[in-house]
Amino acid sequence: MLRHQYISLLLFIAIHGVNGFSQSPNYQLETFGTRNGLLSSKIHALAQTSDRRLWVGVESGVSVFDGYSFTNYQYTSANETIGRVLCITEDSMKGVWIGGDKGLFYFNGDSIQKIELQNKTLLAVEALLTDIQGNIWVGDINALYKLRVQLVHQVHTDQLTTIPLYPFASFNKRVYGLTADNEHNIYVGSYDGVFKIPFNADRYEKFWANPDPYLFVRSVAAVSPDSIFWNCLDGHPAQMILGKVSSTYTEDFIGRTVFRYRESVFALTTSGVGIVKNGIVEPLVSLKGVTNNAVAALVDAEENIWVGSWEGLQKFRKIPFRQYVLQHDSHTETFSFLERKNGDLLFGSNRGIIFTKDKETLLPDKKIPTLFPHAEVMCMYEDNTGGLWAGSGYQGISRFKNNKLTNWVDTGFLTDNNCEALFPSTDGKLFACTENGVTVIDPMATFPMTAHYPFQKKYSRPPELLGCFKTSNSGYWFYGSQGLYTLSNGQLVDDSIWNMPVKNLYISKIIDDKKGNVWIATQGKGMLQCHYENGKLVLQKQYDQRNGLPSDIALSVLADKNDNIWWGDYMSLSVLINPGRNEQLITFNEKDGLLSSYYQSLKLEQQQDGTIWGLTSMGVISFHPDHIGLNSLPPVLLINSVAVSRDSKNFSTVLSPQFSYKQNSLQFRFTAICLTDPFKVRYAYRVKELDSNWTYTANRVIDLNFLQPGSYTFELKASNNNNVWVASPLQYKFIIRPPFWQTWWFRIMALLTVATFIYFIFRRRVRDVRSKAAVKQQLAELEAKAIRAQMNPHFIFNSLNAIQECIVTEKVDAAYDYLSRFSRLLRLVLDNSDKNFIPLSAELETIRLYLSLESLRFSQSFAYTIEADEKLEKEDIYIPSLLLQPFVENAIWHGLINKEGEKKLWLQFSEKEGKLECVIEDNGVGRAKAAEIKKGKLGAGKLESKGTKLALQRIAILNQQNPGSATIETKDLFDGMGNAAGTRVVITLSSHLSAKTKIIHD
Repeated sequence: MLRHQYISLLLFIAIHGVNGFSQSPNYQLETFGTRNGLLSSKIHALAQTSDRRLWVGVESGVSVFDGYSFTNYQYTSANETIGRVLCITEDSMKGVWIGGDKGLFYFNGDSIQKIELQNKTLLAVEALLTDIQGNIWVGDINALYKLRVQLVHQVHTDQLTTIPLYPFASFNKRVYGLTADNEHNIYVGSYDGVFKIPFNADRYEKFWANPDPYLFVRSVAAVSPDSIFWNCLDGHPAQMILGKVSSTYTEDFIGRTVFRYRESVFALTTSGVGIVKNGIVEPLVSLKGVTNNAVAALVDAEENIWVGSWEGLQKFRKIPFRQYVLQHDSHTETFSFLERKNGDLLFGSNRGIIFTKDKETLLPDKKIPTLFPHAEVMCMYEDNTGGLWAGSGYQGISRFKNNKLTNWVDTGFLTDNNCEALFPSTDGKLFACTENGVTVIDPMATFPMTAHYPFQKKYSRPPELLGCFKTSNSGYWFYGSQGLYTLSNGQLVDDSIWNMPVKNLYISKIIDDKKGNVWIATQGKGMLQCHYENGKLVLQKQYDQRNGLPSDIALSVLADKNDNIWWGDYMSLSVLINPGRNEQLITFNEKDGLLSSYYQSLKLEQQQDGTIWGLTSMGVISFHPDHIGLNSLPPVLLINSVAVSRDSKNFSTVLSPQFSYKQNSLQFRFTAICLTDPFKVRYAYRVKELDSNWTYTANRVIDLNFLQPGSYTFELKASNNNNVWVASPLQYKFIIRPPFWQTWWFRIMALLTVATFIYFIFRRRVRDVRSKAAVKQQLAELEAKAIRAQMNPHFIFNSLNAIQECIVTEKVDAAYDYLSRFSRLLRLVLDNSDKNFIPLSAELETIRLYLSLESLRFSQSFAYTIEADEKLEKEDIYIPSLLLQPFVENAIWHGLINKEGEKKLWLQFSEKEGKLECVIEDNGVGRAKAAEIKKGKLGAGKLESKGTKLALQRIAILNQQNPGSATIETKDLFDGMGNAAGTRVVITLSSHLSAKTKIIHD
């Protein structure tokens, strides 16, 4: 966007032919002296470096001016005096060389150091020049030296202070001036003439011989080999064009120096500064009354003219505005303007006086009488017959025609004596805008006042009606201090602007441009850009202080010949270039040549040739928009210093500095070099990582406080006095290091430390858990073994009792059979004694052997049945070993043995919903009867049935490890009469148990 604006401004300048000395513009003087910070008021040399700063060589050193203030250097870095500075040049690496009566000096960024010669020759330097190849030519009082570019680089990079330097081609004359032409030939001014050193040659030749060596050649300027200029001491500027020498003699125009700017040559004389054209010095600025001791001059990059004298530094700035003062003893006010058909320019003032322009002054027009005895001439109009009509502030309307003055006051349709505007209608009549409404005037009628249109609305205080605007469909709007009015049925009816919240605007003036935009100047709401739509004015854009205007007051508005929009307030003028498309808003004030006094009124009027006149209560200004010399150069932006909290060092030249987390507040000081008007420079800044929008300011100091650790880019841009912005922002990158506890390596180390700690804690916990689990497993296994160890002797004891009974009763065959089966059972029990779980098939075999033994023991007094579902995977289903035997034993010993009659025992095995169901059912006497029988036996109180108790403990241990994996339910059975009919034990086991299942006991 900035680039487009910059290009459009360049086009505007190119099209309208500004920024050239051919226009002979006016100049405004500004003087700088020691009270402004200049080191000394006695100036000897001037130079501008590539950063646009102005270097001023004075009697005791050098001053550097950035437009705001002077930076002074009186001593070198070694504390040596610099002395009188007579010449300054900049090398190809932006180092600055300084010459004077104390020798040769070099400035490289922050300090000045003296350059000594190896042969100890003392220098007194009067001229310096940097040629196209980067060599430095040094003009001494005794010789000419050539400091070759390689040596310049060594001074710049290695900071050499002692160099080998010898006279060039044995040139042993005093050198006063040095210059180069477009073909890079060098010219030397000395006491006996001008010498030429051809490009790349190691020789010199005489170019012009001085007939009077006493009047030495103090300066030389060259454009081409055929166009050379010089100036001798107290002589007149001379030139050689195509080998012909000429000089123009003017008694009061003695030359001081000649210098070149671009393709033009300028001369500083005792009278001023002028441009040399065709052997004549055409004056540009005058030094009369300013100084008699001008010594040096230059034209800077923005085309300001600077003069160094023994009375200080003078700056002459081009201004486009010309000021006029009415040639009258008591009147300075101007209220109206009229360009007559014969080309005369009339200016209406107070007391009815009409002034006219005579050359460059405004004089009372002797052909026109005083139109009003006391009142102001507020407006003027010339009718088709040459009659001059005028409206006054309070004395009615006058007409001057055929040398006869007629005045109408409070007569007929003229109901008010105030008339701010006379506006011609399409039918040849005039609308006279008064405080009571509009009076219609027919200039051709005997009685001109033919009608009156009053306000429809009644006002306690009549509004001022300031003007009329004709719409595109030949309608009319009237406007004034109370807003906008339309003409309807012979009355002025209130109207308003769509999209504008304020209805009763103070409207100073309304105009339209060639694009159809309607521009409304208001007092309080700035400038309004509108368009005409369906009989209404619609607001498009508002220009006020938010757009960069100095105020929200617009006293008048005008569209110039180029369709740019001008308006003004009580102290400035603004122009909007190319409205709506790459538009550029520029403001001018007293520093640009406007009136320095505040004025109460302003009207902008335009001549047929495009000249614009500003009529004020304090005088008159004029200008032509095509001759406005806009400054097209964007400023050069410099960061002067970067200060960091807790550090006094200047970090502005440090590349990508890094600061600690404690140094998180930075202060930037910067300058945009715009010597034309530095106080109109605007700045914009942002921290790229924190802000997407720019912050605009006029301050040159920015503080960034309490920045978090991270990488940052500070971006800065600036615009010149005519709102031309730099093409790209200046960037300053820096890093704020985080505290060590926020660094990545610390976080990784901390993370690793925590992870290691957690790992070892976890490992220790796992080890402890495993150790504890192992102990618990060992305890559970030992407990299970102990239970089995208690269970197995119990069974063996019962079995041996049965064998003993068979032997005692002499049942030998039964004893042998019993013993055989018992051995097999004992073998199975021993094999499974160290196993927590065994296959169902092994458990079934153990139960069959056990039941056969018990059946044999009780002489087959009971019958038993073992039923297993064919779908059961007996080899894959595991149950705790010897879990069923105690319940089978209880069923036989306590249920069946005590029963009379048929005795039966059923064992059923099936799988239901993933669980193994074992049912042990008998038709014995039941648990209650068995308990009574047991209680009645001798010694029953001392005997304890341990089998079922141990089995229940094993089930409890199994459920602790695998909750819900085993249940035992015992139920008493009854017949239809309610008598005990046996007992049923249902053991439910998970079918997912395996041989590897562990029993862990808490």
